[in-house]
Amino acid sequence: MIPNDLLAMQSTKAMEYLIAVAFLLLFIPFWRFVNAKAVAERVVVSEVSRRLGRVLDWFLVPDQVYFHPGHAWARVGDGGLVTVGMDDFSQKLVGEVSAIRLPEVGARLGQGEKGWSLQSESKSIDMLSPVDGVVVAVNGQVVASPEKVNLDPYGDGWLLRVRVPRLTANLKQLLSGSLAKRWMEEVCENLRMMMDPDLGRVYADGGLPIHGMARGLNPARWDAVARTFFLT
Repeated sequence: MIPNDLLAMQSTKAMEYLIAVAFLLLFIPFWRFVNAKAVAERVVVSEVSRRLGRVLDWFLVPDQVYFHPGHAWARVGDGGLVTVGMDDFSQKLVGEVSAIRLPEVGARLGQGEKGWSLQSESKSIDMLSPVDGVVVAVNGQVVASPEKVNLDPYGDGWLLRVRVPRLTANLKQLLSGSLAKRWMEEVCENLRMMMDPDLGRVYADGGLPIHGMARGLNPARWDAVARTFFLT
């Protein structure tokens, strides 16, 4: 083989080597970029899921309780009597409850109709009854100390006991178990959509909503915001 051919062959191999090295040098940052983007997307999805879980966990949705979309709850007790109250979301939405006006014993309630009124500061808001029936007991302790609703909405903060003649039909119109939790997820999503313009002002303490959220959403019209969730 003549020297010129050897030089040409060596030059060709050197060029191929340089091309291979250049490819590797370009491929490595490209691969890192692609994987970094995938990792970033996983981190974003994980963060969104974490926030969703934290917000959902902030609103208590106990088992063995039925929920009305207007954020009242019902629990079936002995003798078919139904205990009724306002859920954890509703008390956190309005914040400190300063007064509650309950119907009298013997009053008739209609499912999805006005059941009681609550007051927070100077605002008065109606809430819907989750069941049909006749009121057989009212929680006088809540009337005397409305803060019980904020402290223990599913326990000492109960509002009424109702005899419900159409219990099975009423319960079919309410949400419980996994359905209730999925409904609360939708409520949380609606809440976040309303919060978006003011995230920095409304979210507090690591991204959780503040107590008395309706004021944070729209201080001038918080009662209207509350009625949007209470369906009144």
